[in-house]
Amino acid sequence: MNPFEEKMPRLVAELHAQPVRRSLGEGGFAESAKLEQAIKANLRGLGYGG
Repeated sequence: MNPFEEKMPRLVAELHAQPVRRSLGEGGFAESAKLEQAIKANLRGLGYGG
């Protein structure tokens, strides 16, 4: 197993353990939440995460 394959399960678990950030008005939080959801969806597509 290469270092990438060893680290990905832990990193994905840490990402999924973080609370989803909610939009707070006009700030960048809405965009951050959208990007976080896109990242999680892409990771699921690659076989990481639940």
